[in-house]
Amino acid sequence: MICTGCALLCDDVIIINDSGNLKVRNACRRGAKLIANYKNLRADATINGKKVNYEEAIERVKEIINNSESLAIYGMDTISIEAQKLAIELAERKEAYIDDNSTFCLGDFVEMILKKEIPSTTLDEVRDYAYVIFYWGTNPFHTLSRHMSKFTYYPRGKRRQRGYEEDRFLVVVDVRRSHTAKLAKKNAKFFEVRDDLELIQAFIDALDGKPPKIFANDVFRVIKEMEKSDFNVIFGGLGLRYGLKGKYDKFLEMIRKMNERTKVYFIPLGCHPNMRGFNELLYGITGYVNKYSFKDKESKEDFAFYNLLFEEKIDTALIIGTDPLNSLPFEYAKKLAKINVIVIDPRENFTTKIADVVLPSAITGIECGGKMKRIDGVEITLEPMIEAEIDDVSIIKSILNLIMEGI
Repeated sequence: MICTGCALLCDDVIIINDSGNLKVRNACRRGAKLIANYKNLRADATINGKKVNYEEAIERVKEIINNSESLAIYGMDTISIEAQKLAIELAERKEAYIDDNSTFCLGDFVEMILKKEIPSTTLDEVRDYAYVIFYWGTNPFHTLSRHMSKFTYYPRGKRRQRGYEEDRFLVVVDVRRSHTAKLAKKNAKFFEVRDDLELIQAFIDALDGKPPKIFANDVFRVIKEMEKSDFNVIFGGLGLRYGLKGKYDKFLEMIRKMNERTKVYFIPLGCHPNMRGFNELLYGITGYVNKYSFKDKESKEDFAFYNLLFEEKIDTALIIGTDPLNSLPFEYAKKLAKINVIVIDPRENFTTKIADVVLPSAITGIECGGKMKRIDGVEITLEPMIEAEIDDVSIIKSILNLIMEGI
């Protein structure tokens, strides 16, 4: 089956049903836990914390949304593309705000890729052809445990048959020696940076033939290694995103100058299984990847979910497949508790505990199918282990139908 534990969407996971006990093969710790424990901590349909039947809960959702003057829909990075389409349709009909985790994650990078400002590629091509592999501000050893073994440093590819000892060159850029950085020994280089922009400038200077102010010998060596191949890749994580301090122009300049010497591609390294799917879907409809207002027909920082909360611009939040109460700062979490909260989620979490209405759904990939987009934009068709009667698609479709009745 396809594992939806993270954005790699590994397609080689095997499930063995041993007298009701599930044994999971080929999955990482996160994926194995998701699949083996899928029955645990399941949410119930509730209204104000009291268990009700599904019909009562959905009717209450209709009342709340129809009476809402300022609705925000948030989350959706763990549900199928089919369900995301319906959520966007609901936002459009209600002239609502819509946003996902990519606002404070890697959405900016995805948008640059979709706008053709950064050249990108697929993980399969990386496995087959990449020589110099950057992990910049990311630690896949923990966050995407099978990334290096399936696609980058360790596997043998079509053109890379001699393994990491000879056929790959690893570059890790981070503020500390992470577990990924500890692998950067033979045929590799670790840059421990205090400021990402300083290292970016060092690469720009070296590519312009000027002596870099920091890491001069190492920067020149990495460029020399990159010139040995016509296929190199940079994987950027949250460390890079926040290390740039919003100054994407310098990063784009570095990528452009690197591509004047050789071929260099970029892939954002996020964790949510279908964040890329939501970003591409919303971009195709609106021209933006997140924090969008269908009333104002634009995207801006003011429309990010956390800003809407903090500025008290919304009276209702429909939260799908995420747990903002677990991740938001306390000041924001207090604001969430003051408004109407509807949660669609398979499991109990911090946000379900304060929700006005909870609608339990199926775990995408395990109990329902559909499509998702892998971290590199490749579309994957899910083959669930079982088929649940109620899933995100059926729930959001029911809400849409009820909303239309009220118009």
